[in-house]
Amino acid sequence: MNSLFFLFSHLFSLRLLVVVAAILFALAGDQFAFLSWADRVLLSLLGAPESESLSLPIPPDALQSTLMARGLSEPVWSDLAIRVGLFFSALYLVLAIPRMGAAVALPVTLLLGGSLIVLQAALTFYHSEWLPLGEVITLLVAGFVTMLFWLQPDREIRALSANVREARVRLARLLLQQGHTDEALDAVEACPVCEDALEVRYEIAIQQERKRQYEKAIQTYRDILDNRKGFRDAADRLSALEKLSPETASLQTGGFDSTRTLLMPAQSLSRPTLGRYEIEREIGRGAMGVVYLGKDPKIARTVAIKTLSYEAFDDGHLAELKDRFFREAEAAGRLNHPAIVTVYDVGEEADLAYIAMDYAKGRPLSEFGKPGRLLPLHTVLEIIAQVADALAYAHSQKIVHRDIKPGNIIYNPDDGGIKITDFGIAKISDDSRTRTGSVMGSPLYMSPEQLKGQKVSGASDIYSLGVTLYKLVSGETPYQGDTLANLTYQILNKRPRSVREFNADLPNGLVRLINKAIQREPDKRFASASAMAEAVRRLAVREAKEVS
Repeated sequence: MNSLFFLFSHLFSLRLLVVVAAILFALAGDQFAFLSWADRVLLSLLGAPESESLSLPIPPDALQSTLMARGLSEPVWSDLAIRVGLFFSALYLVLAIPRMGAAVALPVTLLLGGSLIVLQAALTFYHSEWLPLGEVITLLVAGFVTMLFWLQPDREIRALSANVREARVRLARLLLQQGHTDEALDAVEACPVCEDALEVRYEIAIQQERKRQYEKAIQTYRDILDNRKGFRDAADRLSALEKLSPETASLQTGGFDSTRTLLMPAQSLSRPTLGRYEIEREIGRGAMGVVYLGKDPKIARTVAIKTLSYEAFDDGHLAELKDRFFREAEAAGRLNHPAIVTVYDVGEEADLAYIAMDYAKGRPLSEFGKPGRLLPLHTVLEIIAQVADALAYAHSQKIVHRDIKPGNIIYNPDDGGIKITDFGIAKISDDSRTRTGSVMGSPLYMSPEQLKGQKVSGASDIYSLGVTLYKLVSGETPYQGDTLANLTYQILNKRPRSVREFNADLPNGLVRLINKAIQREPDKRFASASAMAEAVRRLAVREAKEVS
């Protein structure tokens, strides 16, 4: 029953009724005597012949005799004229009146009716011809009244449709601001084609570009151009996207990992984004992902964005890796020290996680750990002292870095400042979720207890910092191995190579300091990172005096 009502309500229309009436009048109008009422009234007004037997108004059956008595005849083209008049009257009623509205349609309809009367009067007085316009006038009058009943609900429907369209556009914009491009597209797809809806679709396509959803962006641009060709620069953007290679298209859901960088599209396309950050270029790579230079457009802040690509790891290990990755943000977020990077934001997208942090100007110390590129000894000692101070602060907050190495220390030659980065495998001592028994970090710089999978403390960072110092003054590390097993065996069982094997000019105090920092047993190393910092500064002062 409901389906029948739905079908009837969609098939039946007052405008359709007007069209049917016009067709009926054109085909069989002479069969309906009542349609001549307008002709009889008009003939009476124009003047009927004097006859006592003729009553006014003129009866239907007396119309022809009255015309003959007046000497009026129908022109040979009257049938064609009536059909043309019915056709244009129907077009006026069903197409023009809905656009004009009742207030404008009433005087226009009266003007049309008056024009027909003037035409009839001119034919009567100057040509003695009578054009039976009753069908046309009847259609105009009845059709106008019918359309008045149609206009009110149509106006309400139009207002409701406009409200729904506006609401959907607003909803789509809100969802787009929240980063939900798919939901925004669903919201706007039900809207009739209009400027606002196309504008929202265009903004959605731009966001799809930035999120590396290139296939979706291509489809959205195609939909825009299907509705309106030449809309803004949609055609140019579509062409640029379609020129991307298949490898590029595959990056739309996995463009970040530790072995490949994010594709930077042509300038005609939008730069990729992570959260609210615009990606500018790659600045480094680590064990867990690629690091990018980004910009927060809202406050014009330059940030370093470290990423973790989910596709680079098995699903079985992904949960643990994500936990480690976000622990970096938690650990660094608890630290507030000038020599430790500041974490601004952390987020997750469908294919990766990211951390936005302070962009440390300078270069990693790994660039200064090669023979021929070593820094002056006094500079190295000042750097190591600053790192030790920062580690002492982190240890006071119950955080152990566990991956201290030259590559995780950024040195700025302009001002001598340093920044410690990469707390990705940091051990939060009071975090019960932290597991022991797993080896994480860089083996060349890892402490023996860390290699054994034992619980680590700040002494582990002291060992790694000692190896870092060894590297910065000699260009080598105390242990070398062609395999991880061989290297691990040496660290756990062999004596370290003397740093003087690689740099015979090093002072005795520095050699003793390094040897103490890289002792195999943790309790034989410096008691704390702050104690190591003091020892390094005492050595720096002593060496400065000897040089002077």
